[in-house]
Amino acid sequence: MQAEEITRVRADALRYRRYFNLAQVGMAITSPDTGWIEFNGRLCEQLGYAPDELRTTTWVSLTHPEDVSLDMDLFASLVKGEIQRYSLDKRFVRKNGSIMYGNILLQGVYRDDGSFDHLFGFLHDITERWEGERERLALKQEIIDAQKRALRELSTPLIPVAEHVLVMPLVGTIDNVRAQAVLEVLLDGVMRHNARMTILDVTGVEVVDMEVMNALVQAARAVNLLGAQAILTGIQPRIAKTLVDLQADLSTIMTLSTVREGISYALGRQKT
Repeated sequence: MQAEEITRVRADALRYRRYFNLAQVGMAITSPDTGWIEFNGRLCEQLGYAPDELRTTTWVSLTHPEDVSLDMDLFASLVKGEIQRYSLDKRFVRKNGSIMYGNILLQGVYRDDGSFDHLFGFLHDITERWEGERERLALKQEIIDAQKRALRELSTPLIPVAEHVLVMPLVGTIDNVRAQAVLEVLLDGVMRHNARMTILDVTGVEVVDMEVMNALVQAARAVNLLGAQAILTGIQPRIAKTLVDLQADLSTIMTLSTVREGISYALGRQKT
């Protein structure tokens, strides 16, 4: 080899060494047979190990147990030469037991005959980004939950009209989910306000089927079990016909024409 060629090779090796050692990303060369071949100081810093300690570990032992299987198939394909590289996010366990969220990039290196020789591994610490995303998702979920609570309160309003008297005016369509919300809000209101009379006004309800009627009957019975009386008001003629056709049993529920009548009855009962 000529002197110029030797000089060039040495210069390339020096640049590689500087890049490897000074890189701000964890880097390693590993082999399935011999384990760690080489790694840089940044990888040790990321995982909290001294160089001698890190040599006693493996990529698998450093990976969070729940994430070990994430890239088993990809790694097998890499060794077979079916793919030359892959990248994914996974968790690693530092020496002190804390969790590091990392992005790995593995690049296969192959012999002249195409067989697998070793691989380059690059590890980016994305813990800060991951935790920020997790906090963002948690905040988003809190907002969604708050919106659901607000919608439930709007769809099942509970109004204290007098001491121990509650009115729940229902408007629109009542499905199974809303019927369950009616029951939960009503029972919670009875307990919080120590109610003795609860008025369910269905003047604004368009359709009542057997499931909805059963839900209202159950709500009334549950209110009775808490020591309060349930009154159903505002049954429209078309709903009354439906209830007759369905042979709905309203024998345990007091029914009045309007919510005004219901309030008057409740206030009158309060005086007796």
